[in-house]
Parts: sequence; structure tokens; C-alpha cells
Amino acid sequence: MNKIITIAIIALMLIILSNVSIAADRSYLTATLMKYEPQPAEPGKYVKVYVKLENTGTKTAENVMLEVIPEFPFSLDPGKSNQKYIGLLGGSKFHVAEFNLRVDENAVEGTNKLKIKYSLDKEQTSWAEKELDVSIQTENSVLSITDIQTEPTELIPGSTGTIQIEIENMANAYLSDITVSLDLSSDNLPFAPMNSASEKNFYQLKTGAKEQVSFNIIAYPDAEAGIYKIPLTITYNDNVGNDYSKSDIVGVIVNSEPEIKVVVDSTTLLTGQSTGEVVLKIINKGLGDVKFLNLKLGETDNYEVLSSTNEEYIGNLDSDDFETVDFKLLLKSTEKVEIPLTLTYMDNNNKEYTQDLSLNLKIHTAEALGQKKGGSSWIIIIAVVVVAGFFYYRHRKKKKKMQQ
Repeated sequence: MNKIITIAIIALMLIILSNVSIAADRSYLTATLMKYEPQPAEPGKYVKVYVKLENTGTKTAENVMLEVIPEFPFSLDPGKSNQKYIGLLGGSKFHVAEFNLRVDENAVEGTNKLKIKYSLDKEQTSWAEKELDVSIQTENSVLSITDIQTEPTELIPGSTGTIQIEIENMANAYLSDITVSLDLSSDNLPFAPMNSASEKNFYQLKTGAKEQVSFNIIAYPDAEAGIYKIPLTITYNDNVGNDYSKSDIVGVIVNSEPEIKVVVDSTTLLTGQSTGEVVLKIINKGLGDVKFLNLKLGETDNYEVLSSTNEEYIGNLDSDDFETVDFKLLLKSTEKVEIPLTLTYMDNNNKEYTQDLSLNLKIHTAEALGQKKGGSSWIIIIAVVVVAGFFYYRHRKKKKKMQQ
């Protein structure tokens, strides 16, 4: 029994060795993807594919042919052959064939299959096929911010406005799960969302498409004038599932138009009096402070400025505050006097303003103002004369008595 088993095992081994010898004494082709450039391939561009065809047998392969099958998303330019004739390929030898393929711009990002086939049949009637994995992905999945606008361009404290952000898909594939958000949480930002969330979402944006998102905000009533930077964040995914995050800044200006008013506070100019002073009050009625405030008094034919200068530099003038300046004038007319003024100043955002004004100064008589012109002086003079006359009379009378 043991002899029978031993003989059977020996016979089986001889059969196996015989088959191995027969298999080894033949040609056998295998195809692999050696590399491709660029890696990953990009939609709308070319990719060079290097296919390695190897004869793993011992016998030389004859009439070897390699062919690429240009199916979506891969294609060949017109006139380019999809075949590579190799001819003889020795045992344990290999050949690398190169194909320059175009990747369709609508290719789906991710792993795509490139089909090839090869043959060593003399008549090329028997082919072996294989699928090679080629990864396709946009080099930069860019979601670009193309425009940012605020309406109005300057927010008045306590008022509302809108921030509009336009984004564009600059990638060669769909982008999805897009979130655009404004960060208004900082204590240094005098804004709050107004009937609007501070985050906007939308599902997908195709290649070359644009999308606008709007945020309604309100400026705090006590917001100081200035330029504020609001952090902006955009997150999204590409078709392969990669996550992206983009950060930027939105500038918002808080400001209000200055409102400066000038009035005549008081004057000593009277009819019949050639010189006097006029006191001007400059009032800041606006919501914002002004700085570098300068007032220049113009000259006309009705008066001449007798002060050392016709300008006064006031400097800063806070909201709801005032300053006074005075000028000494020489009148050349007793009627209404028109005083031209020029104000120059800046707001807190260093925006320059020039304001031309004209004040009408009416010259009154002393009587019209309830003053009896020179009355007290005449009374004193009359009193002095009366007293002097009285003493003179007594002195003369006394002198006559002494002579008698």
C-alpha cells in the first residue's frame, strides 16, 4: 500500500514539473501602468501615460502589439495613433510605451479607468484587455472672491447696510458644500446681523459659475467713525472629497457727513461807530468729530479786517460742541454787511471738506438796541457844569459882600 502511495506522489510531481517546464518555455505578457504625468491628471489638459508591457515567460514573444482604447474621459488628438507596435520582446524583458492623451474638461474628479489591450498573436486575432487606474483632479480647486460691495459705501452709526460678496468657481470641476460666513463676534466690531444670518450655504457650484451672497448688518448707534475689517471665511469641497478653507477680509466704513454751522454770537459794531468786534460761534451739529478745522474770514468793500490775521485755526471740534472766534473790523458801510467765510476740515476718516458760507450782519443803532447814545456822559457833563456854576456863583457873591 505504501509503495502505491509513493508511486502516485512521484507521478504527480513529474506531471507538475512537466507542466511548469512547458509553461516556462513560452512567452507570457503582462501590462502595468508604470507612471503618468502629471499626477494626478487634470481636466481639460493632457496626460502622458507610460504603459509597461513585460514578457514574464522565457520564450521570445513575436509580433507584439499594444493599443490604448480612447474612451471618455480620455481621447487622442486627430491623426494620432492609438497603437504601438513592439514586434519582438524577449523572455523576462519589458517595453515601455508612451501615449499622450487629452483629459476631457468635464471629467469627473477621482479614479478613472483607462482601457488598454495587447496581443502577441501573429494575426492579432486574440487580445488581452486590462483597465489601468488614472487619478483625475483639478490642480487648484479655487473658489475665488471676485467682488465685494457695501451698500451704502459708508454706514452712518445706527443705520443698516448690505454686504454683497460674489464668488466664482475657477476650478475645472464642480465644487460643493459651500459655506460663506462673516465673523461679527469681536468686541472691536460695532456691527450686528440685521434680519439676516451671518452664514450662508449652498450645495454646489459648477465650473465657471458665479454666485452672490448678501448679508444685512446694522452699525451700533455709538459706533465711532473709521474703517473696520470683518473676517470672511469660505469653506467648500471638491468632487474627490477634499476640504478647502479660504479666509479674507471685508472692509466696512463707518462715517457720517459732518454738519458745521457758523452764527454771529455777538458784536460791538454799531451805526456811527467805525470799529468794533464780531464774535462767531462754530457749532458741530453732526454725529462725528472733525479735526484740523480752520476758519478764514474773507474781505469785502463793506469792511476791513483789523485783526492781526483773517484766519483762525480751531483744530478738533467734537460732535455737539462749539468754539468761538472773534475778529476786529473797520466798517465802511452802515447797512447790512455780508461776511464771507471758508471752512476747511477733515473727518475721522481723513476725508477733506471745504465749506463756503456767507453771514449777513445787520448793523444797528444804539437806540435800536435800547441804548441812549452818550446819555450818561452828557448827564455827568451837565452835573459838573451845574456844580461848577453853583460854586462860582457863591464865590462871586461872597466876594461882593467883602468889597462892601
